[in-house]
Amino acid sequence: MNLELFLQVEPKVTIKPNTQIKIKHIASVFCKDSKLEQEIKELIIAETNDFDNNKVISVLSIIKNIKNINNNINIVIHGSPEILIHIKDYKKENNLYKFLKVFTVSILLFFGASIAIINFHDDVNMEESLSTINYIVTGVEKQNPLILTIPYSLGLGVGMVAFFQRVFKKKKKNEPSPLQLEMHSYEKNIDDYILDVTKHNSD
Repeated sequence: MNLELFLQVEPKVTIKPNTQIKIKHIASVFCKDSKLEQEIKELIIAETNDFDNNKVISVLSIIKNIKNINNNINIVIHGSPEILIHIKDYKKENNLYKFLKVFTVSILLFFGASIAIINFHDDVNMEESLSTINYIVTGVEKQNPLILTIPYSLGLGVGMVAFFQRVFKKKKKNEPSPLQLEMHSYEKNIDDYILDVTKHNSD
């Protein structure tokens, strides 16, 4: 009687260099025969080295290796047909260097965003718009109505923080922020590109 083996394959896995890649590293395994399940988990599929940054493992190669152990296994695969192996050495990063990187990027983003906002307000002539609103409401002409410009400036900052959900978090729904969605989409596109390039280079 043939045994059924279920594999839930991960789309992407990060592994250290010079490591034997076993099935347990890239997939969840289930089989009624616990001894066979443990044997499949420990099955070596490939090895990493110091020279490669990425490697692609096909599900077909996994099936082939399993069939070499026992040809009477019915294999049921769930997940991606190809696994992207990202080879990375987890070395402890210098805290000072990390702080300087974050600080530098934050300063650049701060001034870049400030210049963009200033140029936008200059293009739409926001100063004149606020002066017009002040004249309509109060009947007094004023070039720079602080009663409007100060709340507007504060509201701009608070609005950006609220938009990215860094202060006011929703209690009922654990929804991702727009920034998190953009980062997820960006990382997915990067993974797809690396998978495609690595796969074609290995052919």
